Amino acid sequence: MRAPHLIVLFAVLLTAAPAGQAQQICPCVPVSHQWIVTACESWNCAVSAAVMANGSPDVLPIPSGSDDYKWVVLRRVVTGSATVPPDAPFKVESFLTLAEASARFAAIDGELKPFLFTAPDGNVVIVMRAQPTRRHAASR
Repeated sequence: MRAPHLIVLFAVLLTAAPAGQAQQICPCVPVSHQWIVTACESWNCAVSAAVMANGSPDVLPIPSGSDDYKWVVLRRVVTGSATVPPDAPFKVESFLTLAEASARFAAIDGELKPFLFTAPDGNVVIVMRAQPTRRHAASR
C-alpha cells in the first residue's frame, strides 16, 4: 500500500521542483523605449504606416507643416532596435515633463518648424526639422 503513495509523492515533487526553479530564474532586463520619426511626402505613406501598425498607440501619423514632407510618422521602439539615418529630415526629442519640453521648445529656432505634443506613453515629444528649410529667392 505504501508504493502508490510514494509514487504520487514523487510525482508531486518532480512537478513542483521545476516550477520553483522557474520562479528563481529572472530575465529581468529592463527595456527602455524611444521615439523615432520618419518623413513622408504624402498621406499615402503616413496612412500605410498607420495601417501596418494595426491600431498600435506606438505609431502616430502627424501633419508636419512642412512643404516638402507633409507628414511625419512617429514610432515608439525599443531602444537600440532601430536606427535613424544621420541625414534624416526630421528629428525628435522626448521629455518626461512638460516644463522640460517647454523650455527646450522655447529655445528652438522657428525655422525648424517644431511642434510639441504629449505622446500616448506620457512623454512630451518635440518633433522638428533637422535643418532649416531652404527658402527660394523671390523672382522679380
